[in-house]
Amino acid sequence: MYIKLYKKKGVAGKFKKDNLVKLILPKLTGMFMNLIAIGPRIILRSTFQLLRTNIWTRLISTVVLVAFDLYSYLRKRISTRQFIINLTLSFMLLIGGTAGWVFGTNSALFIAAENTVIWIIAGLLGAGILSGFLDFLAKKILSKFLKTDVEEMLVIFNKEFEKICTEEHIENPGQIAENIKVTEKTCVTCYSQRDKHKFAKEFIKKEMMKEIMKDQSLKKRS
Repeated sequence: MYIKLYKKKGVAGKFKKDNLVKLILPKLTGMFMNLIAIGPRIILRSTFQLLRTNIWTRLISTVVLVAFDLYSYLRKRISTRQFIINLTLSFMLLIGGTAGWVFGTNSALFIAAENTVIWIIAGLLGAGILSGFLDFLAKKILSKFLKTDVEEMLVIFNKEFEKICTEEHIENPGQIAENIKVTEKTCVTCYSQRDKHKFAKEFIKKEMMKEIMKDQSLKKRS
């Protein structure tokens, strides 16, 4: 496989916004519901109630998160296979986040029962670590049985790239493939196209043309 998934370097490239939403949304929902219930006068004295995630909060959060994936699925932006993967990972993050939060906060009570800051930090650490572990574990297991839409689209990109290399008699495909930046967003866009192979072919040619123009520009400068 010549073309590989391009990932932006640095913290911003590794960070996934959807994971943040899945982790924090249950806490925000719980805070909002409890704010309405207890009023502003005793917010500081009721941190435990504000941040605690009960069964209703988890259910509401899960419905909201799944709704986004369901919308994409109905719009045919993701496959049934990808929908199942997303659904499983959403539940794993919610279960891990909730269980980790409970474990972290309860552990902190034994260390510093009166220290709210330590209690909150312990809860966040517990939620982050356990949800991250379950997310990693779920991805490992699912990858053995299901291919993501991104992986499927990468296969198409590579097939089209090999065809272009054959037609154009390109001798160094590996070197050229390094400059073709296929991101997750590109793969998602490709999946939503009626003619996926045509989209992949046009994208590759456009990327190759960019490199040719870049090389010509450098030669003129030198």
